[in-house]
Amino acid sequence: MWRWVTRGLVLSFVAALATASAFAQNQCGVDANCIGSLDSPDVSLSQSGVILVKGFALVLPDLAKVELFVDDQFVQRVNTGIPMIDVVHAYPNWPGIQNAAPGFQTGFLASRFSNANHTVAVRVYTTDNKIYELGRRTITIDNTINQAPFGAVDIPDLKGVYDASGSFPVSGWAADTDGIARVDVRIDDLNLQSAVYGDSRPDVGNAFPDFPDAVFSGYIANIDTTRVQDGVHQLTVIATDRLGLSRQIGRRTVQIFNSQTELKPFGYLDEPKPNTTLFGTLCNVLPVVSPPVNPQSHITAIRGWALDLGTRASNVGGVSYVELLIDNRKWISTDDCAFSPIFGERVNCRLMPRFDVARYYPTYPDSPQSGFMFTLDVGALFALGVRQGGHNMKVRVGDFDGNTSELPTRDGIIVTLVCAEDNADFPANGFIDIPTTYDYVKGNVTFQGWATDENGGVTAVEIFIDGNFVGTGQYGFPRPDVRVLNPFINGSANSGWRFTMDTTKISNARHRLTVRVMDFQGHRAIIGSVDFYVQNPPSSNP
Repeated sequence: MWRWVTRGLVLSFVAALATASAFAQNQCGVDANCIGSLDSPDVSLSQSGVILVKGFALVLPDLAKVELFVDDQFVQRVNTGIPMIDVVHAYPNWPGIQNAAPGFQTGFLASRFSNANHTVAVRVYTTDNKIYELGRRTITIDNTINQAPFGAVDIPDLKGVYDASGSFPVSGWAADTDGIARVDVRIDDLNLQSAVYGDSRPDVGNAFPDFPDAVFSGYIANIDTTRVQDGVHQLTVIATDRLGLSRQIGRRTVQIFNSQTELKPFGYLDEPKPNTTLFGTLCNVLPVVSPPVNPQSHITAIRGWALDLGTRASNVGGVSYVELLIDNRKWISTDDCAFSPIFGERVNCRLMPRFDVARYYPTYPDSPQSGFMFTLDVGALFALGVRQGGHNMKVRVGDFDGNTSELPTRDGIIVTLVCAEDNADFPANGFIDIPTTYDYVKGNVTFQGWATDENGGVTAVEIFIDGNFVGTGQYGFPRPDVRVLNPFINGSANSGWRFTMDTTKISNARHRLTVRVMDFQGHRAIIGSVDFYVQNPPSSNP
């Protein structure tokens, strides 16, 4: 019996040695199969806030993963696959270097550790089960220090001098444990514009899993270059936290050149989307007015926005007109903008409110009223000889200097035009205004939005949380903004809905709000879903 026991112990010991050998840990750089560097954290500085850990690793045969260890204890997996042009240039003969993205980056909260010395290292794992340790060092954590903001500039990139004219974006991310107060863009060290901050950046959240606020760390500033003289300039991005501490998170060289022929209008076509089916009714009834439209017919809204910067250079520029083209034929123009007795509102107009555009283009002329909308009667097009099926649609924008652009591109989009029954019941539509995506709520919160239905109106607004019905909202609140955008739908002026909910009845977690609308025919349609977070304080009840 003892022989079998002894044999089992020997086999177990041999297996353990084999496993240890298979995952033996070497220092990166000892052999030719691993080259790397841990660029931060800096051992000469006391660390606080979010401790940045970044560097690069080139391994053979290939990289499997990188993990972070503090005091020889696993903390988290490190985000990999970050392009590093300097590494590619430094190791031009490394196999596959042209397609490599050897950088890695993560961060961990200093507040999780005591004010003392701690060891930091990363372990690099290869696809053939080898482990290399990289960058072991001792750092000093001092949580009494206010850390300056940190981040990056993604656009413009670091490839060289960036040529800019008209409108160009500056975007990236910035984070700070005390919160970001603002992100400023400077030209030649003079403040030019503050960026919009708080956009979703799931890639940054993935790189810093220890810091939840990193998910909403994105910023963007759409720069109006006509406010800057032509030539070479230094662009810097400065982030400031809520305690007033600032840091430069990026610097780029840009060359600005503007000529009047290059400053064309620009914008976006919001509706319809590519490959959408657009329905028409009363398809055999010749339209009674021009632009072609019949009373009581189904209307498709064509919406978007357009801006032009020529006004800064010549005092003449700016958007002059917007035209709807189908198969390169003009059907409606904002020159046709007028009060419609059919709809009781002005239709086919530009200079419509677009405060969302103004938020991202705050210094641009006319950005708060950069919207346009056309009321397209697809059935009237059929009566005038347009065939059913696929067609090319685009919007042409012209400025006062004679420059034109086409939205969304010069190739347009493909839409399918279909004749529906005259009594077709089209689904309700609407929007959820509150909460916004990934909003944080607590206590009693009022969800609100709007809903419309062109076939008789809305009878009920049904509220669901995580797929479970929780109640019916109140309906009929004034929404003059919806009326302006939907003049062809009866009841749109009083299409607002609200629903108040006690969020202490659900868990402190991520939830999904879904809103479903029922019309007078009893048909239901989902008008939207929004994910939000509940963050209530702990209950004082035992």
